[in-house]
Amino acid sequence: MNRENIDVIKQNPHENARLAYKLRNANVYISAGGFHFIDYLDPVAEIPSEIDASKLTDEESAYIETQLQANLKKFQNQADIIKRHLALNDSKILDIGCGGGLFLSLLAQEHAEVIGIELSDSRAQYAKTKHNLVIDKHPIENDFWQAGYANHFDAATLWDVIEHVNHPFETLKSTANVLKPGGLLLIDTPCRDSFYHQIGEITYRISGGRFPTFLNAMYSSHLFGHKQIFSTAEMRNLFESVGLEVIDLHKFHELSFPYEFYLKKLFKSEIIVRLLLPAVRAFFWLFKIRNKMLAVGRKR
Repeated sequence: MNRENIDVIKQNPHENARLAYKLRNANVYISAGGFHFIDYLDPVAEIPSEIDASKLTDEESAYIETQLQANLKKFQNQADIIKRHLALNDSKILDIGCGGGLFLSLLAQEHAEVIGIELSDSRAQYAKTKHNLVIDKHPIENDFWQAGYANHFDAATLWDVIEHVNHPFETLKSTANVLKPGGLLLIDTPCRDSFYHQIGEITYRISGGRFPTFLNAMYSSHLFGHKQIFSTAEMRNLFESVGLEVIDLHKFHELSFPYEFYLKKLFKSEIIVRLLLPAVRAFFWLFKIRNKMLAVGRKR
């Protein structure tokens, strides 16, 4: 990426990058430096800052509990990661894109002072009512945070979030601003130099674009969909460009959703999903493919 301005590139994709992949739900562009992104931005400025409690329907609650937060081990692992770097008692921690709030609830049980940012009304309301958390809908770039919480937090987390935001450089710069000197930023996100993305690129090229496999599950121009997938080198450069010293950066294996979720995205057929599910479960029991990256930075 060579420290190119990725936010500027995303604002003018047709001028600054070439179209590389035409997928089911997105067009993926590649900049001159190799940055992969789609040409869609969420209308974040139009999202009201007040939480609309009526959006938390029984169907939404069921989705949060049976899909979004189905992998309890994932959230426990996230809590363990932050505990390796920070004593939780009385620490001020901000979780950006906190979803249903399960991760923050684990930290609150160990007496951390936690706040969550969540732009989805249903998820924000669920986190407030289910876990009794303080949740706000102002994006981290907003003056609400930048003026009111500068140099405030001991740690901030973006678990499975940076791939969703419109302008990742601005998001990380704003996040770094609300950290105390020496404060920590922790991110996990899908990794472009991983098996899934690389196989997707190969099958796309071989099939002339007819069979993108994993790429279809990695990018989406839907609201809050995946807008970019970083490589580990790009993530290191991004951290350093906003004044963070990288203290940990490695790839690991984790699936955020149940296997059925990904199979349905790939094949759109209940019959095929049922047929493949036992083999997929056996495959991941045998092979732990490192599909994501963890990045931890300290504010200088």
